Amino acid sequence: MSQFEFYKSFLFVLELLAAESMYIYRFRRRSFFVLRTIAGISACFLFAWLFPVLPDNPFFFALTFLVIFLFTVLVAKFLFRESWFTVIFCCFAGYTTQHMSYEIYNILLTLMNATDSAGFYGQTDFLQTFPNLFVFAVYMTVYVVSYFLCYMFFSTKLAPKESIDVKKTFIFIFSIFILIVDILLNSIVVLYPLKDGKLYVIIIGLYCVLCCIISLYLQFEVAIRRRIETTFDFMQKMWEKTRSQYEISKENIEIINMKCHDIKHQIRSLGKDGTVDPKVLRELEDRISIYDAVVKTGNESLDVILIEKSLLCNKQQINFNYIVDGESLKYIRDEDIYALFGNIVDNAIEAVLKLPPSQRIIDLHVKSVGEMISIRESNYFSDTLVRGEKGLPQTTKSDRINHGFGLKSIQYICEKYDGSLEIGTEDNTFRLQIILFPKRK
Repeated sequence: MSQFEFYKSFLFVLELLAAESMYIYRFRRRSFFVLRTIAGISACFLFAWLFPVLPDNPFFFALTFLVIFLFTVLVAKFLFRESWFTVIFCCFAGYTTQHMSYEIYNILLTLMNATDSAGFYGQTDFLQTFPNLFVFAVYMTVYVVSYFLCYMFFSTKLAPKESIDVKKTFIFIFSIFILIVDILLNSIVVLYPLKDGKLYVIIIGLYCVLCCIISLYLQFEVAIRRRIETTFDFMQKMWEKTRSQYEISKENIEIINMKCHDIKHQIRSLGKDGTVDPKVLRELEDRISIYDAVVKTGNESLDVILIEKSLLCNKQQINFNYIVDGESLKYIRDEDIYALFGNIVDNAIEAVLKLPPSQRIIDLHVKSVGEMISIRESNYFSDTLVRGEKGLPQTTKSDRINHGFGLKSIQYICEKYDGSLEIGTEDNTFRLQIILFPKRK
């Protein structure tokens, strides 16, 4: 077995699968994943071994590795329940990482004069691939360090179980084109080395490494930017919906308060005539008073929120306590107040509904200290707080794509008003602390 046959049948496949796994392992897996993985990895090695060694032509050399790569894409699709684009995106990132590591190792081999051929393509016996332990140590160091850096700078940017989408596909296609040209250029250097061309190999190798870095950067830049745009668009729609909902809630609560006030006066009139049992009237009046919950905090928008959430809490047997200085919120826009406190209380309600009625308690405090506004919310909490993106707790719902925007909305408003957000749990109690500086806005 020649060195090239050993490399393309075993070492290349091993490096490629390791790099691809680094990007795709957190995505949704298919059933019987372990068995599928064993079958898929075995199929990759078998396919690479059976794939014929083509003539000594740079195009055929490049085609050999591209075909093996495409086969690993099929295997990845067989293992993961994701879209074709997501699978291709992750596998391509893996191939770019593998090729970049290969080029770096190739440069070091050339500098050390460890082999007459550039890298692993020589036609000597494959045992000469690692002529000594030092070269093997260099090989392991280069690949481990390169993979680790790519994992930290690129792989961690991918959101787990969230399909990848890019708006500007031409940039992703351009990244693929860069890598293909890179691989072809490397094949030419390997097959047609210049006499005493050490500098030539090093310069081409550095160029290839730079191309791989640019390719990875472009690839992840468009993916991350698209995710940010999607999140922003979604939050803009939520903002519009929040504004509309606020106006409707405000109007409805005003109507309810007016009607309840009139009904209470009518009940009192009936009681004076003595035509109805006074005890029955008092009971009926108390029940109606629930809907006559006129809140005067000094901020009309906050009043609407507190009335609306108080009615909901009363229905769900939740003890909602609040001490608020609404006047301090006068520098904050109405829709921001509605979105901020609506999401805070909604998240608290969702948490306490999992608890027995005796523990369904929500406390909200709002006060001002100079130019600073302090907002504190606490409630009993039975779940485990798992932090995700930017330290925010992850939603416990299975659909993470369409949920979890409540806390993102809260954080966005905090940043909008030069504030900060702190979330934590202690003694089965969830605590949220917000500091805002609205006058700086």
